Formats: sequence, C-alpha cells, structure tokens
Amino acid sequence: MSKYKKGQSGNPNGRPKGSGVSGKIREAIIEKAPELLQVVVDRAIKEGDSQSALALLAKVVPNLKASSEPVQFKLETDQGLSVTGESVIRAMGDGSLPIDSGSQILSGLGTLKKLIEMDDLVERIEQLEQRDDHTKNTSS
Repeated sequence: MSKYKKGQSGNPNGRPKGSGVSGKIREAIIEKAPELLQVVVDRAIKEGDSQSALALLAKVVPNLKASSEPVQFKLETDQGLSVTGESVIRAMGDGSLPIDSGSQILSGLGTLKKLIEMDDLVERIEQLEQRDDHTKNTSS
C-alpha cells in the first residue's frame, strides 16, 4: 500500500520557481538584457539587418489586426443565396469588400441556408403529422 493518498502530491510545495533549465536561461537573458538589446539595435540600424529590425518592431508595435470598422455592403438576397454568395465573392475579388469580412458574410450565408433548411424540415414534419392525425381520425 502506498504511503501517499491518491491525488495528493508527495511534495506539496513543489519545485521552486525558476530552478529548472528554462528558469536559468531566463535569468541569464535578464542579466544580459541591456547588452543583448544594444546588439540587436546596432544590427538593425547600423548594419541594416532586417531580422533584428523585425524583432525590435514586434516588441514595440502591436501586430496589425483586421479593421474593426463596419463594412458597408448591400446584399441582394431576393435572387437566392447562391447569387448572393457570388456577389460577395465578386466584391472580394475586385477589392471592394475585405476578404475577412467577405469570409464572415459567406459563413453567415451558409448558416442562413442551414436555418432555412431546418425551417423547411420542421414544416414538412408538421404537415405529415397533421395528415397522419387526419387519416387516423377519419378511419376510426
């Protein structure tokens, strides 16, 4: 029989934080950070090293994200979902609609199609049940 209970650590305090290899590497980097930063800056500016410049920019400037601005786009849904989808794809192709926004619209059209199919199935099932009820009532 084990001297430890199931689910209970034999070392409740655990390993001290930063005592592993990654902790030692992190400590060494922090210790030499000013010199390392100066080397990267020198390479980026003086030597024109694009990788060093990108490394610096990545830490200073956040990555660009898709615009959160609302997109104005007229959807012609009266001709069916496939025609609407084609117009979205054309707008993405000619640059009048950003690709990320177009993709979201196409995804929404796919979801709308599934919802329409679901409504149609529910209606058909209800009609079949009513017809079945009517048949049972008239045959009794």
